[in-house]
Amino acid sequence: MVVVGAGPVGLRVAAELAQRQPSRPLLIFGEETWAPYDRIQLSALLAGTRRLPELQRQAQAQLAASEAPVLHLGRRIVRIEPAQHRVIDHHGDAHRYATLVLATGSRARVPGIPGIDLRGVFTLRDLSDAQALAARQLRSRATVVIGGGPLGLECARAMQRHHTQVTVVDHNERLMHRQLDAEGAAQLREHVGALGVQVRLGARTVQICAGRDGAVAGVVLADGERLACDTVVVAAGIVPRIELARAAGIAVGRGIRVDDRLQTSVPDIYAIGECAEHDGQLYGLVAPGFEQAAVAAEAIAGGQARYVGTVTATQLKILGRSVYSLGELGENPRLPGARHVHWRDAAGRYRKLVLYRGRAYGVIAIGPWPALPRVQDLVRQRRRVWPWQVWRFRRTGFIWDAQGQPEVSAWPAGAVVCNCTGVTRGRLSQAVGAGCASVAALGAQTGAGTVCGSCQPLLAGLVGGPALSPQPAGGHRQLAGLAGLTLAAVLAVLLLPAIPYASSFPLAWHPEVLWRDGLLKQVSGFSVLGLALLALPLSLRKRLPRVRFGRYPLWRLLHALVALLALLGLWLHTGGRLGDNLNAWLMLCVAALMAAGAAAAAVTAFEHRLAPARAKRWRRQTLWLHLLASWPLPALLGFHVLKTYYY
Repeated sequence: MVVVGAGPVGLRVAAELAQRQPSRPLLIFGEETWAPYDRIQLSALLAGTRRLPELQRQAQAQLAASEAPVLHLGRRIVRIEPAQHRVIDHHGDAHRYATLVLATGSRARVPGIPGIDLRGVFTLRDLSDAQALAARQLRSRATVVIGGGPLGLECARAMQRHHTQVTVVDHNERLMHRQLDAEGAAQLREHVGALGVQVRLGARTVQICAGRDGAVAGVVLADGERLACDTVVVAAGIVPRIELARAAGIAVGRGIRVDDRLQTSVPDIYAIGECAEHDGQLYGLVAPGFEQAAVAAEAIAGGQARYVGTVTATQLKILGRSVYSLGELGENPRLPGARHVHWRDAAGRYRKLVLYRGRAYGVIAIGPWPALPRVQDLVRQRRRVWPWQVWRFRRTGFIWDAQGQPEVSAWPAGAVVCNCTGVTRGRLSQAVGAGCASVAALGAQTGAGTVCGSCQPLLAGLVGGPALSPQPAGGHRQLAGLAGLTLAAVLAVLLLPAIPYASSFPLAWHPEVLWRDGLLKQVSGFSVLGLALLALPLSLRKRLPRVRFGRYPLWRLLHALVALLALLGLWLHTGGRLGDNLNAWLMLCVAALMAAGAAAAAVTAFEHRLAPARAKRWRRQTLWLHLLASWPLPALLGFHVLKTYYY
């Protein structure tokens, strides 16, 4: 057996073949001289979050269980001779095969833009590209990334590593237009912009300009705008590598055409991965390639497996924000009357379900969603979503109740746990049964959890290990400090004695003038009222979809700071006196409001150190207390102002 291609899909099919037929000789040909590595994580390598030995170790672990595969690196196959059942490498050596699997992948699509061949223009498809870009990172001061898809955004993140100014240019009207809808793309753009990456949408690059040294000096957009830069990264899509198959007389379209057994038009030759076209569909993701590898290996071994296509899923970590999409996402003529149900919150999380005739056909998620694997199974199996579940989803973002997510060990065997690598719960359970006792061991054996890492808490649940610690809220230290100061101020107002009045004839200025003088008392009173009104926009930022200016953690800190200033103003207004009757009720209401708000801020600041269920319960309780304490305030304050001016 011969496999052409030593990328992730080529290595996976080799491992599957070796597992099913360990006694058959197996040759793998890769044109790169590097030891096999995980191509999926090239952008992470470029960003500095992964090191090359990690990528190589994870890739080679797939073949470690068997001695059958023999790797031929640095040997490019240049010709297939089906009649003779042999392939010819670039040295002219012939290698016979009984079964041939083509996993030739794809190459970067390079548009015919004038200046595309200038020095300083790069792509990112292999390790050599990554090394060239890594060397460029140190010198680049301004980089333009052409393409706003997943790879383009990952490249943008990586090129920021050394504080380079990065601009993403895309001719579409939204980022990740194939994976996200307009609302999800808008949320992502806001996040990308907050991290310092500039974005130009609906902008087509028409020229790459050269400087005096003949290298890149800028790009020109269709509207005439020129963006100065010294580096251009082209991430405009991929093109399947089908030249080898076409020259051998194998049927091709956009890719190498295969049937349900992944067999080409020529007997004993199979094609899988990004180069394969099944039922008119090309898949540019690694997970379908892994599914195809398992089906092809089973078919070669004499099994009856059939490939029925893949409901395409995308799960990425874009600039620190998890992005997931699966199934039908936009308007589709095949689904007339499909419903699009949305949920979003002030923290930037966004979820969308596409329902057709009461069944789930698509999902989008930006930000964490613990129930996502179960939602994924819901979409893949086209399961029904009941009206009360739709109602709950609109209000809370949950399809099931908060405790409705079963343990990962109870998931169906076919449910995908790691979307990046397509590893199912059944395969992970087999690995656990074979002796994998840690998240790291599961990753080394199956590849799960080695790309974006978002599934590692689920892996920990399978092996009984500790789950990963949740990340702290933005600005949690400052929020904790403000919460502590506010609680201290509330206690001071309630417990410390009031400032005593001066003697009848004070010889010097005394603070009581602040709450005795009519004008100064009005100034302090209306200042407190103004600060209270200034704190209200946080609720608008949190609850109204159209109010999305600024990052929510900053709004939260400003809210806490304004509350503290309002307490100081209240002390200046009253001299620390609670008063009587209506005034006493007003002071107690304000104190309860501030105390509950400070408690809610403290829970938010320290929730990463609490058990998730406890943190969620305490946060809900303190927020409700904060809201309840605010309800009487407008009436009490209104009567207070009316009483003061009327009498």
